[in-house]
Amino acid sequence: MRLATLAATALLLGGAGCGGDEEAPEGGHTPASAKLFGPTGTELTPAFVLAQGQTLRIEIRYYADDGDQITGIESEHFSSLTFAPGTLATVAPVTGQRFFWDVTAASAAGAGSVSVGYGHDADADELTFGPFGITVP
Repeated sequence: MRLATLAATALLLGGAGCGGDEEAPEGGHTPASAKLFGPTGTELTPAFVLAQGQTLRIEIRYYADDGDQITGIESEHFSSLTFAPGTLATVAPVTGQRFFWDVTAASAAGAGSVSVGYGHDADADELTFGPFGITVP
């Protein structure tokens, strides 16, 4: 019985990442927060403005409880962006980049919010962060 307990513990501890064979992501892999960044690395959160009809490439970065950015998780985790109202902007994935999205603002002025999703599958619905304010002047 003791050997079985040790074996089970080794299996649980042996896989540092979600896949079990990968190296541990820097700072763990369960985020406590998320932030949005524009193409020049400028932080967009907690609220930002997007010009009517403009397309902006947005990067999502996830952070641990201590405020450190979590890196090395892109291969086994997914992100999502959800706008409210849904007519405020359209979202298109960037091929091969799970944490990057091309966001196109509506052609009409409005205000609302965007929420960030995180998860182990393409739905990215295990955790949600935000909402963050967005204005289309």
